[in-house]
Amino acid sequence: MDKMTTPVADEAMDAKMREIWARFEKPWIRNNLRDMLPPTPVECLGTKFIVHPRDNFTEFKMWENALPPEHEATETLAALMAGEDVVIVDVGANAGAFFLPILKHAGKGARAVVFEPNPVMRARLLTNIDLNALSDRVAVFDCAVSDEPGQSRLHFPRNGNLGQGRVEVAYDNAAGEDDGVEVVLRPLPDCLNEAGVAQIDFLKVDVEGLEDRVICPLLEADAALRPRMIYFEIAHDGVWKYPLIDRLEDAGYVRSETYGKNALFELNSTE
Repeated sequence: MDKMTTPVADEAMDAKMREIWARFEKPWIRNNLRDMLPPTPVECLGTKFIVHPRDNFTEFKMWENALPPEHEATETLAALMAGEDVVIVDVGANAGAFFLPILKHAGKGARAVVFEPNPVMRARLLTNIDLNALSDRVAVFDCAVSDEPGQSRLHFPRNGNLGQGRVEVAYDNAAGEDDGVEVVLRPLPDCLNEAGVAQIDFLKVDVEGLEDRVICPLLEADAALRPRMIYFEIAHDGVWKYPLIDRLEDAGYVRSETYGKNALFELNSTE
């Protein structure tokens, strides 16, 4: 997939759209206005992005507030890893709003391995990586991650949010019988071996309810691959196939912070 080539709003157009947005506060009017918002340059957490507010909630919040929805966790982790030559893995990278600020503030030897199976979002992601001159430090995989290799359909909810794609399990309110795109499934340890990753400092997983199928195979692989920190949404525990929290505890992880529906787990150094 080529990088994003859609015309981007200039300063004057963005200022005009924001003026109109501020004038109309009724939700139904703003919903209609949002559908007309063009791709727009923004800067969030010291990182450059071109965001597409109309069809992605994360990008919309970045346009509206100059902050991604999970900015508190992102800021905390960026400060924690500032200046360090860390290895970051992001499964479900979306537009890069989470890992890019962390990588940008990390050491010059830091690198990231990221996964984005949605071709539309992957194009946007590649554009944002380029904007921050980080292409030589980021490996982008176009597959989805699961516990077994195979193929699946990447499904989207009826609300059209491109940031909510998920494999294997269709949404009850899916956009239609033919929604989504076909994607390849690969276990995370296989991809990390291919990328030459020998150790992980931080793993972030955002896969809309399939977190267990991403993380559990990693816990069962070489102990050296166990990340120092793992961040993911814990609100999906009712649909997990594996007892993820129990397996994390068995592997020596403790929950160190909670950010709304998300939690940060750290490997206990005494284990």
